[in-house]
Order: sequence, then C-alpha cells, then structure tokens
Amino acid sequence: MSFKPTISVHATPQELSAAGCRKIVEIIEASGSQQWPLSIALAGGSTPKMTYARLHDEHLNLLREKRALRFFMGDERMVPADSTDSNYNMAREVLLHDIPDDLVFPFDTSAVTPSAEATSADAMRVAEAYGKQLASLLPLKSVGEAGPKVPVFDVVLLGLGSDGHTASIFPGSQAEKETDGKVVVSVGFPSETMKPKVWRVTLSPATIMQARNVIVLATGAEKKWVVDGILADTAHKAPVARFLRGCEGNVSFLLDKEIAENLAKF
Repeated sequence: MSFKPTISVHATPQELSAAGCRKIVEIIEASGSQQWPLSIALAGGSTPKMTYARLHDEHLNLLREKRALRFFMGDERMVPADSTDSNYNMAREVLLHDIPDDLVFPFDTSAVTPSAEATSADAMRVAEAYGKQLASLLPLKSVGEAGPKVPVFDVVLLGLGSDGHTASIFPGSQAEKETDGKVVVSVGFPSETMKPKVWRVTLSPATIMQARNVIVLATGAEKKWVVDGILADTAHKAPVARFLRGCEGNVSFLLDKEIAENLAKF
C-alpha cells in the first residue's frame, strides 16, 4: 500500500491551527448532516489547543446546536480530570465546556486523586473500559483480513514529540508494539522524555491506523527528523510514529516552515 499523505506548510503556529480548524470543518461538511455526529479523537498540546479554541470561537453553532461531532480523547495522563496535566481539562477549558455532555467522552480517571497516584492496574482498567466504550459507540473494522475488530474514528488528531512519539505511543513502550487489535493501551515510563512521569492511556496504533482521517499538527525544527522518518521510503532512523504509514484512511500533515524545509521525498 502506497503512502500518499497531503502536506500543507504554514508560517506560524496560529496559521497552522487555523488550517487545522478548517480541515476538521471541511471533513464535517463533506460528510453531510445525515452522518452527524462524526467522531473525533482529540490530542494534547499547544497547537491543538489553539485549534480547539478556533473551533469554539468560529464554529460553536455547528458543534453545539447542530451536534456535528462527538468528542473522544486520543490519549490521556492518569491524573485527575481537573489537573493542568490533563488533556481533557485543556480541551474542556477552550472548547468542551460549551459542548453538550452527551457528545463528550473523556477517559474516566476519577479514581485518581492528588494523594493517590495511579498504578499500572488503574491504567489498565481505564484503558480496558475506554476500549469497550469505543467499541459500543463506533463502527468496527477488522485489522487485516481476519484480525480482531477495532473502532473506526472519523477523525484522529495527533501531534508529534521530538523523541518520535505520537499520542502516548512512546519509544520503548508496550504501546509501540501493539498493532494487532488492542483498542486502547496503558503506558508506563519507557522514556526520559515522558513528562510528567505518570501512567498514561492511549489509542493503540491499530486503532489510529483504521481512522478515516488522521490529521497531524507539528511545529518546531526539533521534530523535523520525525516527519522525515515518517515520510521517507526507507526506515533509516525510523521514529515510533512511522506506523502512520500504515493508515487506512486519509492522512494530512500540517507543518510549520522549520519542519517543512527540505522534507524527505516520498
């Protein structure tokens, strides 16, 4: 299967986030209202945060009154939902606070408190519960010809880390190796770049690869090697996120100029 993503380059993070907002709205409008609400898995990070703020400020009627999207989380830290380290809390502050509750599906980290840090067992329970919830709410598709079934998102939004990770799929983690059927996986502390050092839960590569649309937002010269490693035909110095080459749906990279300079040919 050939890998032919679309790539757009933007001068500033603000312009990139505006393009991310437009891309999401284009997918919504192209689907037709009879297909609403579409499903979207949200990412953490500063550029996605700006994208969510634009969605709120420019398209709230589409999302709230017309109920065009159901919101899920692509990954989460095992911290309380009101923690400044929570991806859900970030998205709630700029967008989800004005979205009907029945359209918002965060990970349930309610058992985690400031005085009771999450354990591996807690993370595994949350991952399993979220996987079951996704399977009950979204259409399912087999991985490969006769493999296990995973839920199919309409949109998965992703960032990239300078160590090559995406979502919470870090180098050396069990999540990196999970491509055959787990929907959501728990992640320990495989990398020094993983901060804060708390357990995480994340959509698996298998789930991400089945999405109809994957949108990658990335800024900063330190991530250039990651994008190069995904786009290059050969796997030299391959980042964890290279699994995105196996995506079944449309893949879009929204990049800044620092990353886009002299990109690998693909």
